[in-house]
Amino acid sequence: MKTPEIKRCLKLGISLVYFSMRVAVERALRVVGKPAKCRLTVLYYHGVSREERARFAKQMETLRRTACVLPAFYQGILPAGKMHVAITFDDAFVSIYENAMPELLARSFHSTIFVPTNFLGHVPGWMMEDAKQSGGEVVMTADQLKELSSELVTLGSHSLTHVHLTQMERGRARDEIERSRQELQRLTGRDVRLFSFPYGDYDEKIVKLCRNAGYDYAFTIQPEQIETDKRSILRGRVKVDPSDWPIEFFLKSSGAYTWMTLWMASKQRASAKSDLP
Repeated sequence: MKTPEIKRCLKLGISLVYFSMRVAVERALRVVGKPAKCRLTVLYYHGVSREERARFAKQMETLRRTACVLPAFYQGILPAGKMHVAITFDDAFVSIYENAMPELLARSFHSTIFVPTNFLGHVPGWMMEDAKQSGGEVVMTADQLKELSSELVTLGSHSLTHVHLTQMERGRARDEIERSRQELQRLTGRDVRLFSFPYGDYDEKIVKLCRNAGYDYAFTIQPEQIETDKRSILRGRVKVDPSDWPIEFFLKSSGAYTWMTLWMASKQRASAKSDLP
């Protein structure tokens, strides 16, 4: 077994243990009359190729049976019962338009697409972190974006040119954040209130620029569940892929991969303590 597969299996195993422990705790809380608080898990995809459409459809069927699918911008108290999930896509690839959208619309699932506005109708002009993502992908055109259902599809900005925002001079970063919103609104006639950080790269200054630009929420790639009754501009997300194993997809959708954020936070705290004189 190759190293990536070993890591994948290790994450799956830890997530399964985490999920089992959390279920046990939630059951215990219900017994004593203190039900656990409901949280929203925001998933994010990149592309869905024609070959992957059937697997994507099975994932959507899993959500239809087990989850309440909500908009990524949902604010308020979550209804009890099923787990709560939002579906998002980074990069606005044509494969989403062709293969994902029909499956989502058939189930009346809401989704959000984050658009790198300077690449509409073109192949990605940025460095792809996963070579699998770049296979023949093209960003949607403005006409394709306008064809999407305004009731079931929300459009958000993914910057102008899909860059590492923290590595840019502040003025250029502001331009990437502000002008991408203005351009996407002009092209589609929709109000754009959501932003997704390219590469998940942000800091406090970038968050402030997003707030000043008029965004309601900015989405990271940290696998955190969201307390939707609390007001915060930052919202975490869990990376999913049509090739995920069924148990892997279920655990990600249920928030069982949030231990990764907790683990990273504990490592950072330990590192900070070790640096103290």
